Amino acid sequence: MREGESGIVCHAHPATIEDLDWIFRLEIDTYSPLYAVARQILEQWYGRNPGGFSVLKMNGRRIGHITIVPLHERILESFVQGTILEQDIQADGLFKPAEQHLVRNIYVESIIIDSLNGHSILPIKALTCLAQDFVPLLSRVCNPTNLENVYALGASGRGERLMKRLGFVPVKSGQERADQRTLYVVKFSNLQTIISDLYKRRLRKNAELESG
Repeated sequence: MREGESGIVCHAHPATIEDLDWIFRLEIDTYSPLYAVARQILEQWYGRNPGGFSVLKMNGRRIGHITIVPLHERILESFVQGTILEQDIQADGLFKPAEQHLVRNIYVESIIIDSLNGHSILPIKALTCLAQDFVPLLSRVCNPTNLENVYALGASGRGERLMKRLGFVPVKSGQERADQRTLYVVKFSNLQTIISDLYKRRLRKNAELESG
């Protein structure tokens, strides 16, 4: 999305199996081959729970993606401790769509916006534009009323600063994890409040620009 542009609306659409190649390339370009989840793993996750994969579109054009992984508690515990990596998470470590009511924690594997200035991770303005889709988006993999925590890995200095702005706090430092990346967590109720506040602030700013 363009900086300073008002009235932009982007929506998260369910990804198709055909979108996976594009998502994989986006992750390679953004995170590097070292940290991007393998294409085969993405397809296994998709086969287990396709609801976690969304493509962001603006005016019909793909501009980014969001991948949310509803992990079983036993897998989540090992992942939080850093004893297993993203690449080690097998399909059976994810809840199936029929098990949405059991999901208490989710892992946001990736959020990328493909902007005119290059790929960006967790851009605040894009997230505020997506605020209206926030709960429906999560509803594809869980019952939001049961959700307790949201986890995400630090992918860059900029990304980590933005996560902190969204209320994420470190739960395990990179030095303590096999992948050397810090894992963050935020209570879902806090994240929901912060995104709602950012969205309202964005709307006020847009109104001021239009009236001015």
